Parts: sequence; C-alpha cells; structure tokens
Amino acid sequence: MSTPGSISAGLAYLPDWLNDCRDAAAVDRLLCGWVAASRWRSAGFAWSDPATAGLSLSATPTRVERGGEFALSGSTAGTVGMTPMPNPAGRMTTLLAPPGREPGLIWAERNGTTPWSDDDRNYLKLSARLIERSPALAVLLGPAVDPERLSQRLADAAVIAGRMAHEFDNILTGIIGFSDLSLPLLPAGSQAAKYSEEISKVGQRGVLFTQQLHELSRSGHAKPQPGSVPVALATQASRLAAASPAVEVASDLAADLVGVAMEAGPLGMVLGHLLANAAEAMPAGGRAHVVAEMVDLSAADARGYLGAAQPGRHVRLTVRDAGPGIKPDVRARLFNDPFFTTKVRHRGLGLAVVYRSLCAHRGGIRIEPNPPTEPGTTVRVVLPPAAVRVPPTPAVPRTPPTLSGK
Repeated sequence: MSTPGSISAGLAYLPDWLNDCRDAAAVDRLLCGWVAASRWRSAGFAWSDPATAGLSLSATPTRVERGGEFALSGSTAGTVGMTPMPNPAGRMTTLLAPPGREPGLIWAERNGTTPWSDDDRNYLKLSARLIERSPALAVLLGPAVDPERLSQRLADAAVIAGRMAHEFDNILTGIIGFSDLSLPLLPAGSQAAKYSEEISKVGQRGVLFTQQLHELSRSGHAKPQPGSVPVALATQASRLAAASPAVEVASDLAADLVGVAMEAGPLGMVLGHLLANAAEAMPAGGRAHVVAEMVDLSAADARGYLGAAQPGRHVRLTVRDAGPGIKPDVRARLFNDPFFTTKVRHRGLGLAVVYRSLCAHRGGIRIEPNPPTEPGTTVRVVLPPAAVRVPPTPAVPRTPPTLSGK
C-alpha cells in the first residue's frame, strides 16, 4: 500500500497541472514531476479507438497519443503516434473524459507487487478530473470546451439574431420589392437595368443570411416528434446534388435503425449543414460517406460528445469527407470560438445552429480527424431514439449507397 506521504506529496503537486503549458516537452516535464511526487515508476495517457463499442480500462488500448516510460530522473521515452501499449498486471488506470473529446485513460505503474489501495485509486481519479481541463492536455488534444459557457453564449447570440433577422427581413423586402418593380420600367440591357438586377441579387443574398439568423434563433427549441433519418438524408442529399454536382453522397444505414426524437425540420437542418460542410471541404468533388447506426453510450462515451447526450441507446450519424482535413489550430477554435470560420463570405453560423439544435434534443456532436492514411474529417452526431415508432417511410437504397441523384 502507498504511504500517506506519497499521496500528500502527489496532492500538493496537482496544482502544477494548471500551469501554462505550450509544448509537448512541457507535458513530459509535468508527467515526470507528477511521477516523482507520487513515487511511481511511470505514468502516461492513452486513448481508445472511437469505433469500438466502449472503453474497457482493462483492455489494451488501440491508439496511444502520449505514452511510454517516464523515469524519475526526468528523461522520457514517450512517443506520439500509433504505438501499441501493453497493459501488464500492476498498472492502475482511470478514465479520462475531456468534454467533447474521445474518452481515454490515465495509467500509472510502480515498482514491486504491492496492490494499489483505495486511496491510490481515489487519488488517480481526482487527478484525472483536474487534468481533463488542464493546459497540458490542451497541448495534446486541443483546448477543452466549457459546454455550459458555450450554450449560454449561443443562447444570448440567438436572442439578438432573432431580433436582427426580423428587422432585416423588413428592410430586404423593400429593397428587393422596389428593385423588381423598377426593372420593367427601365430599358432592357441598359446600365440602369443592370444596376437594378444587381440590387435584387444582393438583396437575395441578404435573405439567405437572415434565414441563417432565424435558424440560430429557433434552433434552441425542442421538437422531439419522431423523425426519419433515411428520409431526411435522401432529401438533403438531393439538395446537395443540385448545389454541388461533383460531390457524391454515399450512405450505409443499419437494418435496425429507428426514428430519432427530432422532427423532420430540425433533423434535415442538422444533416444539411453537415453535408454542406463536407462538400465545401471537397471543392473539386469527392464522396461524403454517411453512416447511421444504433449505439449504446456509456457515461464516458456521452461525456465525449459536446451537447446534452446522456448514457443509453442512441442513433449515431457519422459524416466523413475526403477533404484535406481540419488543421489542429482551426479544430481547436471550432467550439471555443462559436462563430469562427475560415470560409470567405461565411459567418460561422452552421455549427452553432447544429450544436444548439442537438442540445435542445438531448443529442451531441464530436469532430475527429481521420486516420493519417485516410485524409479528411469525421463528424459524429448522436440523438436519442424516438419514443414512438416513425411512420413507414420510402425505401432508401443502401449498397452501393449513392444518393447524389446524378
């Protein structure tokens, strides 16, 4: 069993995890200091494969982001990348579940065969809760998102957006209406007629923007009537085919798929935004792959999604594109800066609308980079199943699952 002194020294070290941390070398130094203070032999982080059914702390992780032996001398042999890590007897582990991130674990080892005590395990659990939001972990995974703060910021913005959209609707109606009325009075092909046409086009672009503001304003309202994923997907794929003919949408829908507790309108809006983002990531064309399946979320799995997902049965939608992927610095800002965007003439409202709608319907979202061998980005969305059966829907073809309409 551990001595009281080792736990006291380890507890005294924990505030060091809150120090500023800017690179992997600083993470190594923190780990080494933590090992020394706790009188362990080694410690590290590991993440499981998100495609597995859940995280088993006694199983061998399939992916290691940061691992290896951290000697008391301060030198490290840690590696970053796809590295198998054994799970020998005598290693103590506990869950590591940063909000909106893939769940993982913290492991610790010490010399000898003395069993770990309950105090040891409680200390490691306490450490994990603090490290989940530490600057050091942000170096490895990106900054942690505060879901409560994010939801409040978007709620405040939605109130303002709704009021602005209503006022701009009135202004744009006048601009478009009078430009359209004046066009027939002008000589065809004249410079004045061309100006009037441009005024009308600009007004129409303004209408598209106010529609997004209305979406943000209304997205926080729950509409849990049952919705059909196959029907919503077919509708949005057809719209995408018209807007982006070079992008193909492939689907893989599980045979046991049920309806979701989100009616057709919000469900289509969520899928529409995700497919539009996938298409914009592939301007030269490509395939957006959509998978819909039933999953059982553990408490750790639910915590790994940003939003309001709870443990239990869910419908999981996965949208994967074949674009260049999201750069780490961009991915880190996606939810920490709710309206951040790198797209010209975009205002970053799409993900904000998706997030608010999922929160209102007890769902969640997670954005993951694809493996190095598969360029692109994967977005996973979970929604609770509908309480009642969805009415019969038209059959949607599966394999080869092309819904592009081309």
